[in-house]
Amino acid sequence: MTTFHTVRRRTAVLLVTAMSVAVSTTIGAQTRAAAAAPAAHRPYTVTLVTGDRVSVASRTATTASVEPAAGREDMSFAMSVVGGHLLVIPSDAQRLVQTQRADRRLFDISELIKLGYDDRGRSTVPLIMEAAALPALKKTVSEHGARTTRELTAVKAVAVSAPKDKTASLWEAARNDRAVHRIWLDGKRQPLLDGSVPQIGAPAAWQAGYTGKGISVAVLDTGVDASHPDLAGRVVERNFTAETGDRVGHGTHVASIIAGTGVASGGRYRGVAPEATVVSGKVCEMSGCSESAILAGMHWAAVDQGARVINVSLGGEDFPSVDPLEEAVTALTAQTGALFVIAAGNAGAADTGTIASPGSADAALTVGAVDSSDAVAGFSSRGPRTGDEAIKPDISAPGVGIVAARAAGTEMGEPAADFPASYVAADGTSMATPHVAGAAALLAQEHPGWRGDQLKATLMGAAERTADNAVFDQGAGRVDVRRAITQTVTADPPSVSFGLQPWPHDDDTALTKTITYRNTSSVAVALALNLTHTKAFTLSTSRVEVPPGGTADVTVTADTRHLGVGPWTGHVVATAGETRVVTPLAVRKEDERYAVTLRHIGLDGKPARDYLTQIFQPNGRDSWFPYDPSGTVTLRLPKGRYTTATYLHTSATQSHSGSALLYQPILDVSGDTSVTFDARQGKPVRQSVPDRTAEAHGVFFGVSMQVDGASVRYGTLQQGFDNARIAEIGTHVQATGYVMSTWARRDSGDIGQDSPYAYYVGEQVPGDVLLAGYHRAFRIGELAAVTQTIHSYAPGQIARQWMQFSRDDGEVLGVGRLGMRAPGNRINYYSTQAGSSWLPQTAIGMPAGGDRIAGLRLTGSPFAPPAGSSSVQEWGAAPYTTAFNDSQQWVTRSGDTLQAVIPSVSDAGAHSGYDTTQSVTTRLYRGDELLDEQDWVYVAASGLPAGPASYRITQDTTGSIGGLGTRTQSIFAFQDPAEIFTIRYEPRLDSRYAVVAGTRQRMPVKALDTAGRPIEVRQLALEFSFDDGTTWQSAVVAKGAVTLRYPRGSGHVSLRVSATGATGAETTQTVIRAYRYQ
Repeated sequence: MTTFHTVRRRTAVLLVTAMSVAVSTTIGAQTRAAAAAPAAHRPYTVTLVTGDRVSVASRTATTASVEPAAGREDMSFAMSVVGGHLLVIPSDAQRLVQTQRADRRLFDISELIKLGYDDRGRSTVPLIMEAAALPALKKTVSEHGARTTRELTAVKAVAVSAPKDKTASLWEAARNDRAVHRIWLDGKRQPLLDGSVPQIGAPAAWQAGYTGKGISVAVLDTGVDASHPDLAGRVVERNFTAETGDRVGHGTHVASIIAGTGVASGGRYRGVAPEATVVSGKVCEMSGCSESAILAGMHWAAVDQGARVINVSLGGEDFPSVDPLEEAVTALTAQTGALFVIAAGNAGAADTGTIASPGSADAALTVGAVDSSDAVAGFSSRGPRTGDEAIKPDISAPGVGIVAARAAGTEMGEPAADFPASYVAADGTSMATPHVAGAAALLAQEHPGWRGDQLKATLMGAAERTADNAVFDQGAGRVDVRRAITQTVTADPPSVSFGLQPWPHDDDTALTKTITYRNTSSVAVALALNLTHTKAFTLSTSRVEVPPGGTADVTVTADTRHLGVGPWTGHVVATAGETRVVTPLAVRKEDERYAVTLRHIGLDGKPARDYLTQIFQPNGRDSWFPYDPSGTVTLRLPKGRYTTATYLHTSATQSHSGSALLYQPILDVSGDTSVTFDARQGKPVRQSVPDRTAEAHGVFFGVSMQVDGASVRYGTLQQGFDNARIAEIGTHVQATGYVMSTWARRDSGDIGQDSPYAYYVGEQVPGDVLLAGYHRAFRIGELAAVTQTIHSYAPGQIARQWMQFSRDDGEVLGVGRLGMRAPGNRINYYSTQAGSSWLPQTAIGMPAGGDRIAGLRLTGSPFAPPAGSSSVQEWGAAPYTTAFNDSQQWVTRSGDTLQAVIPSVSDAGAHSGYDTTQSVTTRLYRGDELLDEQDWVYVAASGLPAGPASYRITQDTTGSIGGLGTRTQSIFAFQDPAEIFTIRYEPRLDSRYAVVAGTRQRMPVKALDTAGRPIEVRQLALEFSFDDGTTWQSAVVAKGAVTLRYPRGSGHVSLRVSATGATGAETTQTVIRAYRYQ
């Protein structure tokens, strides 16, 4: 048995957990981020490092569907939502993630979308791979179709760009090669932007002759505008990105805080070390900072350039394990003696333990931000460090309203009132960090032989402690370079972290550590020692004399036996005349915790090795994923109420297709306790359909419930019903169960494409019914028959359909996926339970490699057909227009944010979507101001003023759909998104999408709102063209229709309609080659 040592995770309440997902998919748009945050209602597809494709309906989705890569059709997938992040982990990756061989972010769908790593955002998966032998690793990478982009020698790794259609092969090779130590996502960190030079005492250092002359200070950032007068002639540059110049302005601002001359302001905005040399490593682009670029920049700055001080004003979320950036900081500090000065982060005071990585590295001098009064800035991240309660930040510096150089052509910050073209003011720990880096440069000039740890100790010891600021907010205090350059006594270590006093506390003892004071002067220094917190800490003496060139030890004792639980912090302040050495102290007395032992047993009665278990607090923010290959794992949890569940692999083969879901709704931890998850406790779950030739092609089942006022959902998805089981353990909680399955004829080709029928059946049942052993046999009379007619507009096309099963409140319970021929027909049978509905989606086009289809992606309206009914749905028929239906909210205004998805294609069956082969440009205006422009169907803008304003959305497309719709344009002018409407026209077309030449035909014309409902308009005009829009003729619109006379011969009809709505909103839509005449 292994004890699993837990740490606190900063996560939001986990409201929905769907564990163990397999073999199903839904249509997902290939989209990319817009100017505002990604749209909440916009679909995405993400290819994982394993080659599996995950589709979600939105970036906030709590469930997903998966297309396994070729050869992985029987793979199962674990899915969970943690802190708003959707994780989808294939079963062959679960153990690697749990043992930290694979980065969890590789399977964090929410994070991958946020980074722009979805399938529209990029065609490759960026990786950092660590191995014992880099030449062998590079050979493996090449053999499997990927490319090594750079060596990262500081961490014995390579950066890899893996094409998404090759990742499955690389994954299989890497996961089975024990010489590959770790596989990380090459993610992105962000620049941490959110009278300062005199505030830290720099003028005193200048007067003493220390200006940074001869010292190289590296700035790893967005680049530096070397043409700025304050930096001209003193910048050494290297670019580690594909983007040139400083297009953000962040790096230039940071560099000038360190070493700007202030010449453009007559010396007013002079940097801390105005004669230092700036070594600029451009590691950030406008979209963020690639981790592999940061690693390469660190090595270049420390090893190749020999920089004494390296400023890193960027970061990302820290986790308990050591990540490659933290590892590199530690390794390069030891190798070169450089001092890495790193921002603490801008996560703010709402939570503790928010220090960013790589500022979380031991060797880093981590910097928090204060204002001009030395009060800690509200945005500055707080300690302790995640995982071990260590003191961070180490020091603080001014970071509010900092005025520094403005890079040419950038808009970051607020222009300075006196020199707006040359300087901007900005907030952030990014601005605090270069103050400390500049101070380190002055100190390095004074002491040419000092290494980074000596610079760090001196700066921390000389800091100006503020009594009102806590240790985990300010570290040692605000940097004081005036004192640092005159101080001859330092403390080792510069901060003392006692860590955790674990519960229970009946055997606690006092903890002791030693502070060694070192005196570099030629005279003895007698230090008076004082503590700022005497309840938790004591000193072995109140005075100590440190001999010239020597050391003296003082013992610090942390004793929490008589104190309450929680963090206890303070400072040792050692003084002797003008000398003052400050050393921060911290210890945490752990809150009440108990051992929780989890045992996992398979269907064979033996300890299970393949499982995924999660524990979380329904009304808390912490979550745990304990694992041990023995099947038994123990973790220590704070006293309280939890809920827990496990997914146990139950297949007797390696197909990964069977699963048992065992859940305990309430786990009351008030003492040591144990839980046994035994797959044999699970009761079978099964559905069947009337046709005996059918087999299941995807099964969802699970339960949803309320636990302590929070919504909790557990569910599984697998290929079929074999070994599908579910059981509740412990205290019973009333739940609602759900089961959904997809069926097609056995041996009917690729995902059922040759099956003449399909069954999509779903049901919600009381949880007790599901738990008692569920078998639902559907009869043909209780199903609805819907004939699917798929139109094709080019030879060789194929189709796929997805059916989303949802409750009436919108919660998705399952998604079925099957292939079809194009053109083709099939009868779909649907279950008809009240309180649920189906949302259909269809892709029609050419095979594009793997399971991809290049062409139409259409979504229909949700429907709930009555039992025994029959109907027809036609997909992909012309004419193609821009029109909405009620499948989603297309255009929304929420607060100061407006988001719009304008479907570039709507077929004759009122299915709306887009075509992946078309070129699309969508723009959003406020008045004449362009707010956003995207080469896709989505636009958004934030920060909009309240009150009415004139907005305009335009969309232009090029590229035909079977020779039709070669060019379209839509213009929507409105004040309120609810005013937007489109125009639909309905000509009678034959199978070639043509009317009969030389005839006269009446064509209905309708105005539709954004839910696809007919509306009245004040004015509607229609024009038509038979020469692709070169000339136009007007048609009379009467009683909702126009009558057109078509010429003889053959050709195309183009249409242009314009209308004014009841509230004054205006719509103009043009389609070149809408349909044919012949």
